[in-house]
Amino acid sequence: MLSRVAESLYWMSRYIERAENVARLLDIGLDLELDAAEIGVDEGFAPVEIALTILACREAFPAEKNRRSRDAVLRFLTFDRSNPQSILSMIARARENARGTQESIGVDVWSEVNRLYLFLGGSRAQRRFARGPSALFASISHSCLLLDGLVQNTLPRDEVYHFLQLGRHLERLDVLCRILLAKCPSLTGEALGPEVSFQLVRWTSLLRSCSAYGAYLRSERERIEPEGVIRFLVLNSDFPRSIRYAAARCQDSLEAISGGDDDAYGCEAERILGRLESDLRYIDVPEIFDRGLLKFLGSLQGTCYKVSDQIQQSFFLM
Repeated sequence: MLSRVAESLYWMSRYIERAENVARLLDIGLDLELDAAEIGVDEGFAPVEIALTILACREAFPAEKNRRSRDAVLRFLTFDRSNPQSILSMIARARENARGTQESIGVDVWSEVNRLYLFLGGSRAQRRFARGPSALFASISHSCLLLDGLVQNTLPRDEVYHFLQLGRHLERLDVLCRILLAKCPSLTGEALGPEVSFQLVRWTSLLRSCSAYGAYLRSERERIEPEGVIRFLVLNSDFPRSIRYAAARCQDSLEAISGGDDDAYGCEAERILGRLESDLRYIDVPEIFDRGLLKFLGSLQGTCYKVSDQIQQSFFLM
C-alpha cells in the first residue's frame, strides 16, 4: 500500500471518531444543563464549555466572545471553519482524506462522508441547529456510527481495514484520556450536602460522555461509584469504549499491518502498545488511585502521543 493512502485512511478514521465524540460531548452537556442547572453556578457553562478543554481549543475561542454564551460555544465547536477542532472542520478533513482513497474504502463509505460534509456545510444543518442543537448532534453521531458500520460490514480485513481501525481506536484512546482528565478533577473531591446528588449527576454524565452508561449499569448492577466507573472505563477488556479495549485493538491492527507477533514486534509503536496493554491487564483500581488518578491518566495520554509519533515515523512519509 502507498504510504500516502495509508496515512489518508488513518487520519480519515481519526477525524470521524473525533467528530462523533465532540457531537456526543456537546449533546450530553446540553442534557446536563437541564438535569442539574445549579452546577453552572460555580463552573460557568462547564457542561458544554468543558469540550473546549477536552479539545485543547479554549485559547482559540474568539477574544470578542470572552463572555461565553452557550450558543457561541456550540457554534464555535460545530460550524466554525477557522477552528480546526470544530465538527465541520474535522469532517472536511476526513472528506479530503477520503477523496483520495475512494477505490480503497468503496463507494458507500465515500458517499456517506461526502453527504455528511455537504449537510454540515449547508443551510439544513443551520436550521436544525436553530430548532434544537441536540437533534443535530444526534444526527452527526448516527452518521459517524453508520460510517463505522459500513467499514465493518463492507471491507475485507486487509491493510485498508486495519489502518482505518488503527486510527479509530487510537483516537478513541486519546479522547477517553482527555475526557477523564477534564472531568475527573471535579469528581474526585469529597462532596458534601447538596453536592452529593450533583456528584452522582456528574458521574452519570461522565459515563454518558463515553457512551458507557447503559453498559455500566448492566455490569455494576446500577451502583454508580468512583472506583466502579474508573474500572469500567479504564480496565474493562470487553467494553468497546474502554481504554484497555482500545489499546488492545490498536495493537491487533498494528500486528496485522507490520507482521509482528508475541515474540517479535514489527515496529516501536507495537512494542509500546504491548507494554501498555500488559500494564492495564494487571493493574487494579486501588493502585491507580494510590498512584494518583490524574497522574495515571496523564501517563496514559503521554503513551498515546508516543504511539502516534511512532506510527507516523514507521508508516507515513515525514
